[in-house]
Amino acid sequence: MGQIRFGYQVDFRNPPGSGRSFKELYDAMFAQIERAEQLGFDSIWLTEHHLTDDGYLPALMPMAAAIAARTRRVHIGTYVLLFPFYHPIKLAEDIAVVDVISGGRLRIGVGQAYRAEEFAAFGIDKKQRLGRTLETVEILKLAWAGERFSFKGKYFELNDVRVLPRPLSQPHPELLWGVGAPRAIQRAAAMGLSFATVGAASAVRIYHDALRAHGKDPAQFSVVGSRNVYVADSAEQAWKDFEGPSMYWAEHYGRWLSQHAGTDISKAPIRPEPERLKRTSVLGPPAEVRARLARVIQEDKLTDLIINLQLPGLDPAKGMRALERFGTEVLPFLK
Repeated sequence: MGQIRFGYQVDFRNPPGSGRSFKELYDAMFAQIERAEQLGFDSIWLTEHHLTDDGYLPALMPMAAAIAARTRRVHIGTYVLLFPFYHPIKLAEDIAVVDVISGGRLRIGVGQAYRAEEFAAFGIDKKQRLGRTLETVEILKLAWAGERFSFKGKYFELNDVRVLPRPLSQPHPELLWGVGAPRAIQRAAAMGLSFATVGAASAVRIYHDALRAHGKDPAQFSVVGSRNVYVADSAEQAWKDFEGPSMYWAEHYGRWLSQHAGTDISKAPIRPEPERLKRTSVLGPPAEVRARLARVIQEDKLTDLIINLQLPGLDPAKGMRALERFGTEVLPFLK
């Protein structure tokens, strides 16, 4: 791949007590998305969860279609879409339709899901998550060819079916495997999928080494990663605005990830520790943010860096100001 591309992440979360209706929040997020495109961002990324108190975006394809209708240039990605909760034929149809609406601007990050309450709500055994995801990927590729096909797997059986319309993207929208464990990263390379990483340089090295081992050129695949970023006059002002939303964000992910792993939250890769969050986030005046992100880009070997700025509970007006500053005082120096 060539020059680094920049994405903007939006999850439409509205914590209890925010004082905003979901309509108000959604309108504010659409305004940020439209402004991000104007500022020169290359992509907008959506992320999915279900049954949360803050309405964490549960419907990625309807939202992707809405964004496609409001934008003209940016790609629209999922970081990530939780495959076990969808029937593959319905998913193939929805993705194809949104890809056509967007003019071929859709990118699909593939996730296996991990929260027990979500699997319980959908009536799916969590132990089946990998198998269902692998079969769904296989079925999607067959469906998007636009011809009749049959499939017989452990979880899905299809007889003489055809999915139309075909996606505009050919042979299909880019698929990015969203995983963190080394064996799972190597599986992404073996399957010939791009990589949506939640790790750092070490995860990308595993992926690139595995691609080479399978005779594939890493330059032909995307590596998408994200950072929490906030631009203000000073690091102190940035943390003042960002602390509450950042702690809320980290508490939820820390609890979910520790429950999934069966460990204490203190061992989770994301956890609500202020000093750790200050260190792992990229906060401060434009020059400092530029310098830190330049190091991230160089060290992590990313093709796409997603900026996660509008954390849950952050006043959208402050988010818009920080977005404006990033777009005018940081982005032009890094692209």
